[in-house]
Amino acid sequence: MDLVKELKKAIETGKVYYGLDQARKALRKNEAKVFIVAKNCPDEGFKGQKIENVKIIPFQGNSNELGSICGKLFDISVVTIVDPGESAFQKDQ
Repeated sequence: MDLVKELKKAIETGKVYYGLDQARKALRKNEAKVFIVAKNCPDEGFKGQKIENVKIIPFQGNSNELGSICGKLFDISVVTIVDPGESAFQKDQ
């Protein structure tokens, strides 16, 4: 799976949240399906394999690169996929 291509597709056709605060809120509300986590994410809890049945996909770049891929002018350490849209992201991958 091409992570960058699928992330862009999820952003265009699905529903995503940006940042640690939004990731934590989505986790509390049981909305999160997948977390994409930059390698320099400050929260070590997001660097494992899974959190409460939410798949974690490590992004090999830093938060600045992740923000740029998402079309944002700021750093993003975690992208939360709530609705994968037409992308290949699935909770059970």
